[in-house]
This record gives sequence, structure tokens and C-alpha cells, in this order.
Amino acid sequence: MNRPNIFINSRVKSSVKKRVMKKWIKRFVKYYRKPSNEFGFMVALLHKKGTNLPANILIDDGELWTNIGNKKILLVQVNNSVQPDFDKIIPMSIEENPQILYNKEKIELTDSEMDQIVNFIKNCKEELIQISIDKIDHLEFYDILRSKGFYKERAY
Repeated sequence: MNRPNIFINSRVKSSVKKRVMKKWIKRFVKYYRKPSNEFGFMVALLHKKGTNLPANILIDDGELWTNIGNKKILLVQVNNSVQPDFDKIIPMSIEENPQILYNKEKIELTDSEMDQIVNFIKNCKEELIQISIDKIDHLEFYDILRSKGFYKERAY
């Protein structure tokens, strides 16, 4: 498999300057928006219609792009579309105070919807990291999200 080496699992010390981090993030965004990479880009998708969140969220479940420098990231769709749209996705950091790492996209979500996403990242920080490094499987992850109220109960 021809895996690009420009950003994947780049582990560097925190002394890396901000401009280098921004350069890596721009490369990453350019990579996942390229149509030829669409099917080689592995994600676990939290659908908007299956969760209590206002937007689709994409999580790295194969430990391929979780780390960009010293940041652990996930991708958030910035429009209200139910279908995933890779042109309207921005990376956000997984930490106590999540930050938008690439802000050239027009965010179509309201402030309260963005607060819901930030709240989700804060409350599920450990689980997001664990699923990205393959410490828990998807069923456990969804059960944890369901117990925290972020995943809708299904009526069978």
C-alpha cells in the first residue's frame, strides 16, 4: 500500500513552531479533500442522524492520522448535511479545550451547535483517544456514547 508520509503519525516534540504545525494541517486537509484519496481515507463516521450531535463527526479508528505533531485530532463537518461531505470538514483537536485547527472553511453551524460538539469532545476525550489507538472496539465505544447520552437509543 502506498501510504503518504507527509503527515501520518508525525510525532514531534512540543517545541515545534506553530507555522510547521499549520503546514502539516494544510497538507492533511489537502490530502483528505483530494478525490483520488477518498476511498483510501479510513474513518469511523458518527452520523448526525444516529447521534444527538448537530453534525457528522469522523474519527480515526485505524491510528493512521490521529496525531499531527503533538495534537490528537478528529474531523467535524461544518454544515448541516446528513451525508458526509469531505469538502466541508475541518480538523479539531481532542483536548480539554478543543480548538479548530484549520479555519478557512465557512462554518455553517451556529454557536450553540459548535458548543454541543465541543462538549462532546470534552466529555468523550478518553474514549475518542482509545478508539483511535484501537484499545476499545466499536461496540464498546457506541455503548459508552449511549450511556453518556450522545448516541440515540434504537428501537428494535
